[in-house]
Amino acid sequence: MHQARWFGGAALAVAAVALLWPFLLSAVVPNVTAIIAFYIFALLLDLALLVVWLIAALRYSRRAAHGEWFEIRWVRRTTGRNEPPL
Repeated sequence: MHQARWFGGAALAVAAVALLWPFLLSAVVPNVTAIIAFYIFALLLDLALLVVWLIAALRYSRRAAHGEWFEIRWVRRTTGRNEPPL
């Protein structure tokens, strides 16, 4: 549960930044063509992040559904927990 909470929180933070940066940038840049280009790039980036997140979430879900004990390595490094997965 701890790792799932961290995975979800990290996914939410990355998604918020990915959705928010074009809006913030468009508030600073007055050129309409540049703003459209920012949003096109942001849409492509959002789609790529969605694919990466979906693959990771499905992989973890499949492993959990089979009853496997596993750890998400970047969560372990991020939280500093050194104990083995339960």
